[in-house]
Amino acid sequence: MSQRTVVLCDGQDPDLIAVATALRAAVRAPDDDAEPDRPGAIAVPVWDDDAAEEASLRDADVAIVLDAASEARARDAGVRRVVAVLPRLGADMSDWDFHGDAVLVSHEASVADVIARGVQRDRVRVVGPIAPAGWEPHPDRAALRGELGLRVDVPWIVVRAHALDLDDLAPSLVQLSLVSRDVVWLFDVGSDPDAARVLRRRTPGHGLDAFMFADGPDALRAYQAADVVLGRLDGGETLRAFAVGAGLVTPRPSHAQLGLAHRVEVAGLAMIADAAATLSVTLDAALAPAAIERARAAVSELDAGGGAARVAEAIGTLDGDERLSLAAPAGLPQGLERLSDPDAAIEGMSADPAAGRAPARSREEDLEKKVDEELAALREKLGL
Repeated sequence: MSQRTVVLCDGQDPDLIAVATALRAAVRAPDDDAEPDRPGAIAVPVWDDDAAEEASLRDADVAIVLDAASEARARDAGVRRVVAVLPRLGADMSDWDFHGDAVLVSHEASVADVIARGVQRDRVRVVGPIAPAGWEPHPDRAALRGELGLRVDVPWIVVRAHALDLDDLAPSLVQLSLVSRDVVWLFDVGSDPDAARVLRRRTPGHGLDAFMFADGPDALRAYQAADVVLGRLDGGETLRAFAVGAGLVTPRPSHAQLGLAHRVEVAGLAMIADAAATLSVTLDAALAPAAIERARAAVSELDAGGGAARVAEAIGTLDGDERLSLAAPAGLPQGLERLSDPDAAIEGMSADPAAGRAPARSREEDLEKKVDEELAALREKLGL
């Protein structure tokens, strides 16, 4: 009988919800007749205490969790196996107290970050990027651009608004205006109206052919039409870029992400701006026709569309892979732990074989007795 798997996320992040939806479809058992949009297999949000949903969770064999709160929920429900999936680059587990079976990451570049959080290396497995549900390359990018009614003779760049400093947006806009080629700029504000207000106020006057869009169907089409995505290494925009086959450029990463940035750049998955003042130069390099083709080829090899199926395959190995078994409770032996040494055995057997061996005394007891005897002899010799 197939194992029952549930997928949990806290319902706060639309990109993770879309990934959870893709995972749910991949792990759903053929005989699972639950409604596809029922959260019995995708428990969203994490604080929903609906009795039927909780019963479904208690019946699960495996829980795939996408955040710390979901892992805690799965443990509280007594799910036998818990597997964390970290689809973003720069797998941040800073708020996790992880006690699950395994961590599945999107790229080898993220492994070091997970190990740094105390997860054993043999519990970390690379499954490749996971495309959010509904996100895939468009079969005809040129035709899509025509449908959107914007210029089709220049490159298109999606800019994730939150990858820029929205409190001081002018320096970033100056860098975009310094890009040598004409570009259609598409600003992704997600579901943040404050970001939209800032862009409306600050973008005019910089000579940019700029548009913005929010989450929804427009977001998918904009990313599918883009040549390059400008975004954060650890943002949901990387999931979207990999899913649609666009190149990735990131502003200068934080100090904590320098190692990750180097590994990602060496792998050919992104071009990294070394400093805020070199962003325009990095974008110019990313927009070279050869660079665009290389980026598309590198992203295509990642096969983000097959990511959810790879996770399902990894979950299917849980019962047969000792490396993914649950951590032993504290106090159990690690490997072959010696319990006794035959050289330390106390000689002598009871005269009655049915009585077994005589009670053994420890070496410490024998030593204490010998010391007491020597002290008594010394006192007698000294007349004490």
